[in-house]
Amino acid sequence: FLKVSKANRSRTKVTIRLYQQQKLPKRNSQGVEEDGGLKGEKGEILISEKAVDTRKSTWHIFPVSSSVQRLLDQGKNALDVRIACDQCQETGASLVLLGKRKKKEEDVEGKEKEGSENTGEEEKEQSHRPFLMMLARHSEDRQHRRRRRGLECDGKVNICCKKHFFVSFKDIGWNDWIIAPPGYHANYCEGDCPSHIAGTSGSTLSFHSTVINHYRMRGHSPFSNLKSCCVPTKLRPMS
Repeated sequence: FLKVSKANRSRTKVTIRLYQQQKLPKRNSQGVEEDGGLKGEKGEILISEKAVDTRKSTWHIFPVSSSVQRLLDQGKNALDVRIACDQCQETGASLVLLGKRKKKEEDVEGKEKEGSENTGEEEKEQSHRPFLMMLARHSEDRQHRRRRRGLECDGKVNICCKKHFFVSFKDIGWNDWIIAPPGYHANYCEGDCPSHIAGTSGSTLSFHSTVINHYRMRGHSPFSNLKSCCVPTKLRPMS
């Protein structure tokens, strides 16, 4: 999160750089590499950079997928990153990294009161700390995945099928408060549900629809004028 001062906005662009810090291996007298351990020298490599606007305080997203994947391939679980902004000081902008530490309320009553008044501001500062967003993908077998998949709308069928649809938060104006992910696959159902399909018992139909359709085909009121519609048979959470 880049926090911009309202008093000084002379520069409209600053460059923010992300460096990955890593320990360099030590070499002994024979030139053989050894594990650096805690005393090993540290080096860093540039993993991402972006020129950002300083006219307002806002979040900024930096892709670090390759660095995280390389880290996981090496069997490591900690990504040390240094964030640098050389022009931020002269523009009155500041990077919110660790947030303000809450003051200890163990001194005099005046300090206790001051600490309680600043709690809201400190919590707001904490909520603007940087975070890493990761999406895990399930590695399912293709045949197993096809067996579970319902009928897909491919332009060749007109009966009930699943239509792919991606909801983009940017398209509906939600990207200013939803940082990541950029959207999700909502999908929807499309197509006809003829009587010979809706009246057939099967795993793709709900039991309720099957029962109602039997009433409808026999002319029982009030179901004689109802028509079956295409609806999902299974939903899954976004997270």
